[in-house]
Amino acid sequence: MNPGLPGTGIGGLFYILSALWMPICEVWRRWQGDATRPWPWVARQFAIAVGVVAAMTGVFWALDTALVLSQVAQHMAGKAHVMWSLRVSALLVTSGVLAAVLGTVHVVRLCLRLRTVRHAAR
Repeated sequence: MNPGLPGTGIGGLFYILSALWMPICEVWRRWQGDATRPWPWVARQFAIAVGVVAAMTGVFWALDTALVLSQVAQHMAGKAHVMWSLRVSALLVTSGVLAAVLGTVHVVRLCLRLRTVRHAAR
């Protein structure tokens, strides 16, 4: 079991980015005459993603405020130390891992496509 905030892992970030991109993609598809999903479904997924982002922002804001107040108290007591911001480090690590996974998948997909093109050309 892995405790933590829901939606902050690779799968959560992928879902959030996909759900936030979905309305733009659907507008483009409708403009081209190839709409595949009903708007209520798209709106529901978008609203869930916005809710997750708002909840995570609120939690990180509250944690950041509590940690800053703790640092101020420690500084006033003469026990100052440097601490990373949770918001930035969590987002950077998760985004970096997601980018690495998606990049690897696309490189493998391109390699497999090149292999099938070479076999078809023979």
